[in-house]
Amino acid sequence: MVMNKTDGLCGLFVTETHATVPLTAVHYDVDITSFAARISINQTYKNAETNDLECVYGFPINDQAAIIGFTVTIEDRTLVSHFRKKDEAFQTYSAAIAQGYGAYLLDQSSWSDDTFVLSVGRLPPGKECIVSISYVLTLESVTETRMRLTIPMSLSPRYKPNSSTLSTGVVPPETYQSTVPYFATLSGTIQAISVISSVTSPTHPLAVTLLGPQTVSVAFGANQQLLDRDLVIEIEVKSNPEHHVEIERIGQDKYAAMYAFIPRATAEAKKVVNTELIFLVDCSGSMEGENKIQDATRAMQLFLRSIPEGCYFNFYRFGSTFESLFDLSQHYSADSFNKAKDYAEDTQANLGGTEILAPLQAIYATLPKAGFSRQLFILTDGQVSNTESVIELIRKNANNTRVFSFGLGQSPSRSLVNGIAMAGNGKAEFIKQGEVLEDKIGRNLNRALQPAVTDATVTWSGVKTVQSQPTALPPVFYGDRQLSFTVFELDPTVETSPKVVLRIGDLQTESVLGVKSVKITENPYVFKLAGRALIKELETSPASFGLAGSLQNRGSPTVKTQGTVGTTDGMTVGTPDGKTVGMTISLEEEITKISLEYGVMSKYVSLVAVKTKNEQERKQASTTMELREVPLQKVRPSKPLSGNGKKGGPSKILSRGKISEMFETNFVKKTGCLGADFVDGEAERPPQTPLNVLLDLQQWDGSWYFSAAVEAITKVSLAEAADAINKDLKVDDAVLATLLVMTYIAEKFPDQKNIWQAILNKAAFFLSKRSTEPAISAAEAALVALIKAK
Repeated sequence: MVMNKTDGLCGLFVTETHATVPLTAVHYDVDITSFAARISINQTYKNAETNDLECVYGFPINDQAAIIGFTVTIEDRTLVSHFRKKDEAFQTYSAAIAQGYGAYLLDQSSWSDDTFVLSVGRLPPGKECIVSISYVLTLESVTETRMRLTIPMSLSPRYKPNSSTLSTGVVPPETYQSTVPYFATLSGTIQAISVISSVTSPTHPLAVTLLGPQTVSVAFGANQQLLDRDLVIEIEVKSNPEHHVEIERIGQDKYAAMYAFIPRATAEAKKVVNTELIFLVDCSGSMEGENKIQDATRAMQLFLRSIPEGCYFNFYRFGSTFESLFDLSQHYSADSFNKAKDYAEDTQANLGGTEILAPLQAIYATLPKAGFSRQLFILTDGQVSNTESVIELIRKNANNTRVFSFGLGQSPSRSLVNGIAMAGNGKAEFIKQGEVLEDKIGRNLNRALQPAVTDATVTWSGVKTVQSQPTALPPVFYGDRQLSFTVFELDPTVETSPKVVLRIGDLQTESVLGVKSVKITENPYVFKLAGRALIKELETSPASFGLAGSLQNRGSPTVKTQGTVGTTDGMTVGTPDGKTVGMTISLEEEITKISLEYGVMSKYVSLVAVKTKNEQERKQASTTMELREVPLQKVRPSKPLSGNGKKGGPSKILSRGKISEMFETNFVKKTGCLGADFVDGEAERPPQTPLNVLLDLQQWDGSWYFSAAVEAITKVSLAEAADAINKDLKVDDAVLATLLVMTYIAEKFPDQKNIWQAILNKAAFFLSKRSTEPAISAAEAALVALIKAK
């Protein structure tokens, strides 16, 4: 195990060394089917020295993933890992090395659940081994038809607060170098459940091979890539089913199922709620590169213009210290708007380290405005080491504040960004360099300004011994795909028609579980995902903890009671699945139990493998063993370019098999730039688009005024707009300009609704106070005709 012995900034000591690096290659193999992915990371180690080596390498894995095992290939032998409690696994590993055996250990870092440490013990001189780590995860839902896979490939230094006690435990090596001798390669297959429209990456060049309407293979556009940024692959399909069930048979009469559904918006859901909006912006030094602070300030401006009239709001900035625009949230008005606009423009990455806990404590110390729901937006690169403390604080306050998070940059801490959103019943978005910032900001704003679905239930009927996750559905958002998992049994002596039932309010949908044709699944992934989901719920979901007990800090947290179960000295105690126990089960014990039962890693369970040797081999082992910590590739700023060096050009696209020419042509057209090559240098954001210019011109109350910029973009003057509408409508210039801009945006940018929806909603409210619905509709029709004529 690697011990961290530094204080203050953790991992910021970047050194260049000529020592041999035993890691020589990293290959990612990806298999995507419907809404899930199975990924293998194949790491090749070679000992080019004269003594045995112990190699230690820290690397990231998606925090939502279920790590299901690893194999080791060495000297024509294949070793298979086994799950053990973390301390037991390390003892097995260390004892094996002491006996002259080869040993391999995979641990989750003590920092966070998106960082792992692989130890390769006693690799003999001249020998090579390949460690293949396997994990499964679900794809992120971007829109109803677009899905995203994020494969973390790089680690950034994490800030360690002075008050942190993280000085021991499993910690990844802290050496960062501008160049390392190992690179990444990629291969993979995507099998969608409907026709694929496009496969793109905002982070890497991709070569996409068409294998069929619903199947493609992918690889890097160049043979190998640096491990200096996370890999993002986005898949757009023609359509996704509103309801979808996948079933695995994991025993004679035992099954695991995944149910995906998309809740539809109703008229009630589109109502804007009274809201207090607080924006907490990371201004630490790590936000300086990759345009992160520029993205944050742009987001502040978008937030500001999207706030509905009648709301309260405040801005906070934090680093080693924190500050706020107002002492308390202020009513949204012309005065507060102008002050906040100047505050946003003055925001810089100049506040030192990333101390996020203190501003959160200050925010939660003040109760939300009476009659208003409080929504907290956090923008950060997440480079902190006290992730668990931050998530715990948000979880304790989830009943009064909903949290939406944004991860900025090439390698944000997914553990923190996802964790705080889950704990706060919100949603996380990640904004990579070169992506459309406004789209991500708009999605979370639209979620925050509408009521979430809180009355949705999923039940599984016609089955027995059901263990479902989530145990209770968290608030879900209209248009966002939600996943529910279950492990159940069937009674072979009873004829049943098992089904899953979704209820949202008065609406009910049933999906039959076709289990009769399902054979034993050799490598189940739904079962593994169900186990990981149970663990994440215990770690981050406020719903799983029920009512809190004493607020004194006297030890590790415990799983609170749910339902009537056993008693101890007259006190009811139990576990989330309702099983009777004689004492309170600690969170560590419950997570350990789930990890071992489902065969997935956690912070308390590790993977270990041992290569035994005969007596002669042990005598030949070197008496000296050297420790080699694999240096990490520094994250490097980059400029996105196409494969031919010109912005916007397509990457290499290959076709194979009997694919119709029409399908291939349509795929290329709709895909556009399937990836991007990257060169060194600080990236510059492209100039403001016409849409962004128009949005920035909106006034605090949702209105627009005629200006040279409005006329230049719409190509419609005040006089032309006035002539186009019925003179009897009698609208003033502000109403006319607002109508023109709204009509122009809706007409010209229909596919960017996520960006402008909240802002145009505010404009519509402005118009509703200044004119009648018939007059507005008549004017809009006239202006549409005028815009089209241009």
